[in-house]
Amino acid sequence: YTGYGRSKIQKWEKEPAPHGWDVFNQKTLYDAYKKRTKNIEVDMDAYNRAKDTDPEFYREASSLQYGKVSRVAEPNIDRMVNELKERDEKRKAFSRRRKFNEDKDVDSINDRNEHFNKKIERAFGKYTLEIKNNLERGTALPD
Repeated sequence: YTGYGRSKIQKWEKEPAPHGWDVFNQKTLYDAYKKRTKNIEVDMDAYNRAKDTDPEFYREASSLQYGKVSRVAEPNIDRMVNELKERDEKRKAFSRRRKFNEDKDVDSINDRNEHFNKKIERAFGKYTLEIKNNLERGTALPD
């Protein structure tokens, strides 16, 4: 590892992004939770005050107070709303939808077929390039 920075090595060793059903497994959901809660500011004084004033702050499931929540301070609600708005903005800014390219050759009949053709092109494009060029020129078919 000599000559390489720590961040460069960590970038190489980064885990691949989840795909398919792995997006919904427990580890991925927990990682997303950690990422969202990373920037939350915790007010320890308010937490300790709430713990001291409420004898059932850590209540059990058999408690009659189960499900009741103490009053949440307005600034905390505002922070949560702002965080939700930021997440919504990020989600709106991120889009994988590609714009239609007018100059591109059309070799598909619908979107699904276009996606299939792209996959085939990735796998076999280097082998079929000459055949495609001959078909374009009209020299592929015998007289």
